[in-house]
Amino acid sequence: MAVGSEKDWLMVFTLTGALSLHKALLAFALGVKIVEEAQSLQTHIRSVAFFACSSPIGVAIGVGVEFAHSDMPTKTLVEGLIQAVATGTFLYIAFVEIVTPELNKPDLPPLLKVLFLAFGYGVMCCVQLIPEGEEHVVPVNATEAMTELVTGIPIP
Repeated sequence: MAVGSEKDWLMVFTLTGALSLHKALLAFALGVKIVEEAQSLQTHIRSVAFFACSSPIGVAIGVGVEFAHSDMPTKTLVEGLIQAVATGTFLYIAFVEIVTPELNKPDLPPLLKVLFLAFGYGVMCCVQLIPEGEEHVVPVNATEAMTELVTGIPIP
């Protein structure tokens, strides 16, 4: 959704790269899970098709929300609701599908696993405290920069 609602071309390319990397890792994990499951070929094809269509649908929703002709509070509310659904889905999958089965494996003591889980959350919280950069940087016109990068012709 963030790719579809972004107006700066440089950010669109940055988000597309991040999304592609993320989807590649998820595709690998999905492929492993599909191989582990003893399902029919039709079920496998439906799973992969749904996975492949999810990002373009998300981008289309982002574009639709961004170009909707509604007032700012309504647009902000819709964006917030969509982000809340995405966050809730992410948390559900993380805790129910990933963390719970890992805690139930007998390879390490559960307390050690919980400590490492808490440590990981602590590290991610600390990463959020790192400043993103200087506040007084003047933004460049990303469209001109991308045109110059693609064509090789300097724009005055």
